[in-house]
Amino acid sequence: MNPTWKIVRGQTGFGLVELMIAMTIGLVLLGGIGYLYLGSRGAFRTTDNLSRMQENARYALDMMSRDIRMAGYLGCGNLQSTRVNTIANPPVPPMNPGNALIGYSGGAGWTNPSTIAKVPNTDVISIMAAWSSGVNLTGNVTPQNANIQVGSNPDGFQAGDVLVVTNCVNADVFRATSVSTSSGTIITLAHSSSNNSSNWVGSYGKDAFVLKVNQYSYFIGTNPAGNPALYRTGINGNAEELVENVQNLQIRYGLDTNGDGAVDSYSTTPTNWPQVVSVTLNLLMRSPDDNISTSVQTPRFDNATFTAPDRRLYQVYSATVGVRNRIPPM
Repeated sequence: MNPTWKIVRGQTGFGLVELMIAMTIGLVLLGGIGYLYLGSRGAFRTTDNLSRMQENARYALDMMSRDIRMAGYLGCGNLQSTRVNTIANPPVPPMNPGNALIGYSGGAGWTNPSTIAKVPNTDVISIMAAWSSGVNLTGNVTPQNANIQVGSNPDGFQAGDVLVVTNCVNADVFRATSVSTSSGTIITLAHSSSNNSSNWVGSYGKDAFVLKVNQYSYFIGTNPAGNPALYRTGINGNAEELVENVQNLQIRYGLDTNGDGAVDSYSTTPTNWPQVVSVTLNLLMRSPDDNISTSVQTPRFDNATFTAPDRRLYQVYSATVGVRNRIPPM
């Protein structure tokens, strides 16, 4: 008997055409997914960099605006209504309307007290004022004494600090030789001739108070990472980095030339600094990341076209600040 053969047709696999079609469909799907990922990633990087630029610019403008408003502040009145005597030894500049707020166009004439290199052709602004809340005198108030006493030290006065004692009629800017605690909570602030050029001109009672004085200078410097950043220095010469990726700072000043307290003209290089009653700050910010923009950006900054040297995002931010402690000259 002949055996019966049963032929079973099983899977024979894909043909070449079917395989190519499947690969093509897979590549199309993979390309679509990759396109969506790259688009989402690009949108995220752009949004993230824009947010960081805006946050940095807001912080930088807030910091500078706050200090500019305080220019010439001495706790009460202002420099034009108070007799001020500066006896603190250099490098403390005299506390007067000319030094309360002064700018340096392109940095010309400014002496950098820090080791941070300033970015060329960027402006500098210096503001001098009393920056603390103040504390009242409690003893040793006569000018002949080489120290004064206060009941507390909420502002953290230390030896070497530049301080001002004032009763809103007279004010003396001096450098503290030592700060010591005696008789429980009594704080003694010495101002000997080793750190001061002379004695006070004022006579102060217990209605007078003491505040800390500083002169802050804002400039654009190159940080250790090689990026331009906004720095602030004080009388001690130490520079603190405030905001990174600040490409440029340009400043314009509003001048009151007729004494009515209103701006009559604007200048980038005033010759009479006590006439300055407003300050316009212009910041050119750049994104932290490169290769964000699809083309080289050319924003308008300081009445000129800025051509970006890379593919970062660039934006201009501005703020106009009034100098509060200025009154029309008598």
